[in-house]
Amino acid sequence: MKNEKLRQSIFSKRTFAKECTSPWSIFVVCCILIMPVLFIACEYNNKPGLNYPAMSTDTTGSPTITGIVPALNAVAGVREITIVGTNLGVRNGDTNWVYIGGVQPMFKEIQDSYIIIYRPGLSTDRYGKAIDVSVTNSKMIENSSHIAYAMELPGTVVGNYSAMPSLLAVELDNQENIYTTSARTVYETDFAGVTQTTLINMAEFGGPTVTEYTYITAMSFGPGAYGRNLFIADGLNHISRICVLDTIWNANRPVKLPVPGVVSQLDFDEKGNIYTAGNGNLYFADSSVGMGTAPTFTAISGYPPIANMNLIKIRVVKESGNQYLYVADPTHVWKSQVMGVGSSFNGTLLVDLSTHPELSGCTISSFEIDENSSIFLCLKNSPKYSLFICENNGSVTPFYSDPRILPNTVDKLMWGNSKYLYLISSSLSGAGKIYRMTLDRNGAPYQGRTFIK
Repeated sequence: MKNEKLRQSIFSKRTFAKECTSPWSIFVVCCILIMPVLFIACEYNNKPGLNYPAMSTDTTGSPTITGIVPALNAVAGVREITIVGTNLGVRNGDTNWVYIGGVQPMFKEIQDSYIIIYRPGLSTDRYGKAIDVSVTNSKMIENSSHIAYAMELPGTVVGNYSAMPSLLAVELDNQENIYTTSARTVYETDFAGVTQTTLINMAEFGGPTVTEYTYITAMSFGPGAYGRNLFIADGLNHISRICVLDTIWNANRPVKLPVPGVVSQLDFDEKGNIYTAGNGNLYFADSSVGMGTAPTFTAISGYPPIANMNLIKIRVVKESGNQYLYVADPTHVWKSQVMGVGSSFNGTLLVDLSTHPELSGCTISSFEIDENSSIFLCLKNSPKYSLFICENNGSVTPFYSDPRILPNTVDKLMWGNSKYLYLISSSLSGAGKIYRMTLDRNGAPYQGRTFIK
């Protein structure tokens, strides 16, 4: 009797299931109360990027950027950028995503403590201003790390050469004015690429009936009484010395200096001695080319005997107190120390494209040397790239790995003064174009420019 009263007392009291006095009623009410909890759990479980239960998400492995090398910004010549931090690499078999200025770059190396990326090509409006660099965990996109950065514009088109489809010869003076030739005319364009002046017209070259100077292949400043002498080669058995003045008058007319062989390229050393190259020949003459009309040219022997191989460019560079002559044909670059009159070319082979299967079909159309003797190559017939560099290990790789950065149709390279490298094209958009890059290094000086007064 006592137990029966106790049972009735328990079930007759008001509980959280109001007015429910049976076990079945309590069960129904409990089901109703627990349904919202189940709904909320299912809702969170379906949201992308969130792990259920949300309150127990493990963020200890989230990527964190602590710095970038080079710091603050990448000047135009920077080829690789290193992102430094923690948890940047492979996690659970997935690679974290990297974005710089909204662009996913090409990777060189990925580690937990750093990621090396190749310089990416950005849209023009993203250069020279703050951009976002982010590393995002591919499975936890809300846990990303960001840092502000900047990248310089890698280069820009300078001047207007729409009327000059064949920019085969380009030279610069000490003020970085650009000298170009076309149709037996020499033009000077200022550094900004705005003001263009005709320095030597067709009449000074002898008029339209003269067959010489139709294709000027090289120009270089050198010694002479006027202190602003421009020497040119036009693929014939002579070079010509022209006094470059601000106005056109008789002194601008070229003085021909005979050479025993065809001359298509030329350069000067620090003493004003000239070196010329043509179809498989090299010649040397002393600084009298700056004053006389018939200097003595001496053949430089010893260059590898490649019959009728056109030498596409030569450069005379001073390294560790000695003069070195760099010579290139379409597939090789050689280097030899030069000792003056009667010296021979005891060349060291630096570049041989035949040893690089990935460059099959490519040919060298120009080259340049930087202050550290690194070789820059302009290669033809490459489907994506125009500018290459010979690395310390002997490999030849694109200077920028991202093909969106530079125009891929370039014919010549010319180093200006200090950090300016010029890419010259005669076929971009059907007209000649000059693209100026500001690199992170100086070029080997053109020694003939030291004679400009």
